Amino acid sequence: MRLVFTFTSLGALTLFAQPVQADTLSASASARNDSVTRFCLAGFQAAFQAARKVPPDGMGAYTCNCFVEQVNKGSSIQGATDICRQLATTKYRL
Repeated sequence: MRLVFTFTSLGALTLFAQPVQADTLSASASARNDSVTRFCLAGFQAAFQAARKVPPDGMGAYTCNCFVEQVNKGSSIQGATDICRQLATTKYRL
């Protein structure tokens, strides 16, 4: 039996103990990553719109891919945000 993480909302992460097959786990992880990336990109765009600025091409994808990778490596949401904000700021020279 494996523990599977599922998002019920952005703020809530629940654990369900249930047997799963490797392909099911991979598919659910991929779907979760896609959902997190979409929420990240929406937040990224909203932040730039609120600042009345246009982000450089590719910056949103770079930042959100970084965020997903950092969270998957075990970083907290705030930790991943801080790391990726710094990396993107350096890469895109903002």
